[in-house]
Parts: sequence; C-alpha cells; structure tokens
Amino acid sequence: MKAIILRDNAADAVQTTLLLARKGFQTFCVSSRDIAKAMIDADTIDLMVMDERVGKHLTHSLALSAERRNPYVSTIIVTDQGAEATDDLYALIPSLYALIGTRTGADMMGQIVLSAVGNADEAARRIDRRLAAEAAELATPVDDDLWADEADDDIADVVFAAPAMHEIAAASRGWGDTAGHRLHPVQAGPAFVPSGNVCA
Repeated sequence: MKAIILRDNAADAVQTTLLLARKGFQTFCVSSRDIAKAMIDADTIDLMVMDERVGKHLTHSLALSAERRNPYVSTIIVTDQGAEATDDLYALIPSLYALIGTRTGADMMGQIVLSAVGNADEAARRIDRRLAAEAAELATPVDDDLWADEADDDIADVVFAAPAMHEIAAASRGWGDTAGHRLHPVQAGPAFVPSGNVCA
C-alpha cells in the first residue's frame, strides 16, 4: 500500500515515514503541497497522513484530490485545533478517517493508521454515503421560475436607474467642464498680492 506523508516539521515527517515503513507501507515523504499534488496525480494513494497546514496553506484540497483518484483512500489529518474548528471537516472531506493531535505517540498513530487502511467496510459505507448525496443533489429539480424572477429584478433595477443617469453624469463633471458656468471667486482666486503685513 502507498502512503503520502506531508508534515510541516521535518523530524515529525521522518518519524511518521519510518513508522509506516515498519507497517509495510511504501511511503512518500514530501515537503510541499505541490509535490504531494503531483504524486497524487501520478499514482494511486491508499493513505494520506498530513498536517492540516503546511506553511500558511491548508491541505484539505490534497485529500479531496486523492479521493477523486482513489475513492478508498483514507486521510489522517494532524492538528491541534479544537473540536469547534474541526467538526465540519468530516463533512467537507469524505475520506477523512481521523483527526489526531501533534503530540500523538508513535504506537497510537500506528494503531490508527492500521485501522484506517484495514477497515474496508467503513470505506465502502463512506463511498455509498457520498454517492447517495451526489445522486440526491442531481435529482433536485432546478427552479426555473427563480432564475426568471432574478432576471426580471435585474431588468427592473436598470429601468429604475435610467432616469437618474443624467444626474449622475452632471455630478461627475470634472473641474475643466466649466462651459456656461461662472467661477466662484474662491475658485478663481485673487489676481493681486494683498497689501499690509502678511504672517508667514
């Protein structure tokens, strides 16, 4: 089985790679999202173990890319975010098997990894749920009247705004458009230097 390891910390990446190699995985330890994406595109990956962020970027899209290529892939994301920030990830990433903390020991991580790739029934149920959700979405009829109403509203906005266009044009006249207008004395400015004391 093939696994991609993408960890932000090099020491963590090596430790995870050695752990999976001892479990019999062919592991690819990568240091950037671009390299991981290229490997996903080039080969079928069975397991993804990656930090939620590498540098400043999230890695969620990599899990989705791997799942498109292999629906049975399992993803393990390493994060220290709390449940409030990560609960939605299970709905966002169907292949997500587990969220584990960065301080998870090697033995525990090994058990989670073996469980992730050994639970084929769970992977099959996950795929069935995703296919059912996609079928339900495709079966939902499109309300053509809704689009027609929005188009009518757009036309009405243009028609309503048309009488005011000449006011907008007048308001946007530049300083040089003064034909037919007498300059205000403040705009024209005095043509002589005032006499008397001038304070600088």
